[in-house]
Amino acid sequence: MKQDNHNIIDDVLKNTDIIELISETTTLEKKGKNHMGLCPFHDEKTPSFSVSEDKQLYHCFSCKKSGNAINFVEDTKGVTRQEALKYLAKRAGVDLKDHIKQDPLDHYYAINQKAVDFYKVNLRHTKQGAKALRYLQDRHITTTTMDTFDIGLAPLKKDGLYQALKKDDHLDSDLKDLALITQFDPPYDQFRNRIMFTLHNEFGQPVGFSGRIFNGDSDQAKYINSPTTKTFEKNRILYNLHRAKKAIKTTNRAVLFEGFMDVIMAHQAGVEEGLAVMGTALSDTHIKQIKQHTHTLILCFDGDQAGKQATFDMFKQLNNHGLNLYVAPMPEKTDPDDYINTHGKQAFKALIDDPISIYEFTYNEHIKKVNQHKILDIEQFKKMVFKLIKPLSAVEQDHYLNKLASDLNLNIDILKQDFTTIKPSLKRPSYQKTPPLNITDKFRKAERGFIHYFLKDEYYSRRFRKAFEDVSYIDKEARDIQLEIFEHYDLRPHTCIVIACFKQRLTPKQKTYFETHIDFTNYPYQQQEFEDYIHVMHEYNRRTKINHYRKQMKKASTIEEKIILRQKIDKMIKEDNDGKRKDHSRTY
Repeated sequence: MKQDNHNIIDDVLKNTDIIELISETTTLEKKGKNHMGLCPFHDEKTPSFSVSEDKQLYHCFSCKKSGNAINFVEDTKGVTRQEALKYLAKRAGVDLKDHIKQDPLDHYYAINQKAVDFYKVNLRHTKQGAKALRYLQDRHITTTTMDTFDIGLAPLKKDGLYQALKKDDHLDSDLKDLALITQFDPPYDQFRNRIMFTLHNEFGQPVGFSGRIFNGDSDQAKYINSPTTKTFEKNRILYNLHRAKKAIKTTNRAVLFEGFMDVIMAHQAGVEEGLAVMGTALSDTHIKQIKQHTHTLILCFDGDQAGKQATFDMFKQLNNHGLNLYVAPMPEKTDPDDYINTHGKQAFKALIDDPISIYEFTYNEHIKKVNQHKILDIEQFKKMVFKLIKPLSAVEQDHYLNKLASDLNLNIDILKQDFTTIKPSLKRPSYQKTPPLNITDKFRKAERGFIHYFLKDEYYSRRFRKAFEDVSYIDKEARDIQLEIFEHYDLRPHTCIVIACFKQRLTPKQKTYFETHIDFTNYPYQQQEFEDYIHVMHEYNRRTKINHYRKQMKKASTIEEKIILRQKIDKMIKEDNDGKRKDHSRTY
C-alpha cells in the first residue's frame, strides 16, 4: 500500500538533519538545547536565529521567520513548496516517484537537454567546433564557464541535430513544438553554425536557446532566440536566474546586464548574481521574479548612448515597483566585458559593490549637457532636477538642491524658494510617536477567521497566498495550523479537508488551540468578512514592519541606510493612513 502524501513529507523531514541543512547557509553554534546563528533572512550582527534539533524547526527572534526544513529551502532557494520537497527528498534518498504529480512538460525538458548535450559535444569535441572554441577562448571564457553555462555549437550541417534526435525516436511534432527544427518537410535545424546559449527557467530546466554568430557574417542577425514554444516564453525567462538565486540571496541584490556575455563574464569575475533579459524591457513577470528574491537591483549597461538610454528607460519602468534602484556606470563606449578585460576582475567587482543611486546617475548624465552660459539650459536642467527629486525625502532633496547650487553657481536660498513653489503636494508628513504594537482582538480575530475559511474551501487559501508575500503571525499555533492547511492543498489540490482527519495531524498544543478557537460547523461564513480580514492583516503587517524598520534605523551606521529605512517607513505610514480613510466605515 502506498503511503499517503503526508507520511511522505514526514519521511523526508525525518531523514533531513535541519542543523546540517541550515549550516550550509549560516554558521550555527550550540547554545543550550538549541543552536544559534546569524539569520539568513535579514542582515544582523548579533545572532537571533535559533534552530531546534529536537523539534527540527527554526525561528528568528528578530524578523520572525520560522518553519521546518521545507520552509527553509523554499525561502533560501526561492522555489515552490513542491520543488523544495523534491530537493530534500533527493538529498535524503526518499523516493517521491509515486507521490508527486508528473510535470507534463518534463518530456519536453528532456528533449531540450539532449539538444544541450549535442551542442556541447559539437563545440568541444569536433573539428568544426575548434573555430568557435577559439572564439570563446579569445573572449576569455574558460572551459569551466562553458560547462557551467551550457554553451555549445549548432553545426553547419542543416539537419545535424535533427538526425541525432531521430536516432532516439523522438517525434517530429515534439521537435517542432520546441522549435528545434523548422516546419518544412523535410525539416532542418532551427539553429545552424551558431554558438548556442542555453536558456533555463528559474528551476534550471532547459526551455530554449539563443544562437550567436561568431564568424563575422554581418548579413545575419547577431542573435537568434527560440520563438514562443511549449516551454519558452521570452517575457517569463530571466537569463541565469536559476544559477544566480543563491548569490542574490547572499548579497541581497541582483545585477541586471544587457546581454548573456556580460552575465557570463561578470560570473567569472565573482559577480554571480547577474541577470539579463532577451530584449530591452522587463515584463511584469520579470519584475515579480526579481522581487521574490530581492528588492535591490543594480543596472549595469553599456557606456554608450544606447546603454545610457536603456538605463533611463528602465528607471521609468521600474520607478513605481518598490525596488531600490542603483547603477554601476560603465565608462564611455565600454561594456562590462571590455571593463573586466581592461581593468581586471577586482576593479569590476569593486564597481558593482559601490554603485550610485539611479537619481545620482540621472543627475550626472544630464548635467553634462548643460551649457552654463545659457539661462535656458540652466532653467531646463533645474526643472528636470526638481521633478527628479520630488518623491525623495527632505534630506535627499536638500542634498541635491545644494549640489545643484554648487555645480551651477546658483543662490541656494532662491533655488529652494523655486523648489518650494512647485511642490505644494510635497508637504512633509508630521510624525507622531507610535507606542509599541498593540495586538488587538481585531488582529487575532482575523488570524483565527482565516483558519475557518481555509478549511472551508481551497479558494480562500489561494486568495490569501496571492494577497501576501509574507505574513507576520500573532499566535504560533495559528500559524502552524495554517501551514498544515497549505500543505494539504499543495499535495492534494482541489480536494476538501475532513476535519476529524485533519485534527489527527495536529500536535497537542495545536489541537487545544483548534478546539478552543475554531468552530468550523457553526461559523457564519461571508465573503465580505473574508475580504475584511485580508485588509486587517495587511494593516497588521504594515505596523509590524514599521516597528521593525524603526529598530533598524536606530542600529543603522550610515546616513544612506537611515534614508532608505525612513522612506520605507513613510511609505507604509501613508499606506496605513490611506487604508483607514478608504475603509473607515468597515467594522470587524
